[in-house]
Amino acid sequence: MPLNEQYDSGTPSWLPYAALVLAGISICLSLFILMRPAPAVNAPTAGTQRAEGALERIKKTQTMRVGYGGFPPYTIVDPRESDPNKRVSGFTVDMVNEIAKRYVPPLKVEWYNLNWDTFRADMLSGKFDFLADAVYDTIPKAADFGMTEPFSYFGIAAAVVKKTDNRFRTFQELDRSDITVALAQGWTSTEYAQQHLSKPKFKMVTVGKDAYVQLDDVLFGRADVALNDIPTVVQYVRAHSDKVKALWVDAPPSSVPASFVTRREDSELLALLNVSIRIMKVDGTLEVLDKKWKSLGYFEKLVLVPGAGLTPATKK
Repeated sequence: MPLNEQYDSGTPSWLPYAALVLAGISICLSLFILMRPAPAVNAPTAGTQRAEGALERIKKTQTMRVGYGGFPPYTIVDPRESDPNKRVSGFTVDMVNEIAKRYVPPLKVEWYNLNWDTFRADMLSGKFDFLADAVYDTIPKAADFGMTEPFSYFGIAAAVVKKTDNRFRTFQELDRSDITVALAQGWTSTEYAQQHLSKPKFKMVTVGKDAYVQLDDVLFGRADVALNDIPTVVQYVRAHSDKVKALWVDAPPSSVPASFVTRREDSELLALLNVSIRIMKVDGTLEVLDKKWKSLGYFEKLVLVPGAGLTPATKK
C-alpha cells in the first residue's frame, strides 16, 4: 500500500492549500480593521444635526439674548416699564451694552428676566445666550456651566440684626444654640453659614425675585440674624436704618468672585466674553461704571510694570 494511501484521512489533497489562503485573507482583514482610524466618540451619525452654538447664532442674527435676575446695582429692574428691553439697567447691563456696541457691526441686545429659584432650568432653556448678573462663582456652578473670568469680588455672610442688638462681635459668635439665623435658600452666604456654623437654628427662606424677603425676618422678629452678601445687606439696611444695622461689612467673613454665566457647551461665546471683560478691566471701563453705579464690590488692582525697552538705562 502506498504511504499516501496508508495515511489518507479522506481529505482531498488540495484542501490544505485552500485553508492556508483563507487564513491569510482573514489575517489581512483583521489588520485592516485594527489599523483603521476609530470614529470620533461624539461624531454625529447620519441623519443627526449639530446643535447651533450661541456665538454662531449671535453672528447670524446680529442679536445677543441676555438673561438677568435682578441684583441692584448690577441689574436694576423697573416694574413700571412695559418694554422688556428698557426695563433693566445697571452696572452689568452697561457692560453688556458696551460689548454689543464695540462688536463689528454693533449687536442688538434683547433682555430676558429669570427667577433665581429656577436658575438651572432657565439657564438650560435656551431662551437666552448667557446670564449677565454678578453671579457668584461656586464649584458646583463651575461643574455645570461656563463661568467667565471675574469682573468683581463680593463679601458674603454679612449680618443684619436689630438696631439694639449688640450680642455679636464676630461671625463665630453666631455659633450658639439660642438664636435663629435666617438664610436665603440656595445662596452663597447660606452655603458658607452651613459650613461654618453648627449650633443655630437655621430658617430657610425662598427668596424668588425679592432677595430682601429673607432679611425681613429680622425686621419682623422672626429671626435674630439674617446673613447675605454685602450688596444685599447694605441696600436693605440703608432702607431700614432706623430699625436694623449691618455687621462685618468692612471685614466680611469671606468673599467670592462674580462672573457672567454661559451654558457649558458654548465655549466660543465664553471666550468672547472673557476677552471683553479683560479689555474693559484694562481700558478703564469698569472703573467708570463703578463710579457711575456706586458698585458694592471689590476690584482687582492691575499693576503694570514697564518693559526693559521703556526703562531708562542705568547711568554709570
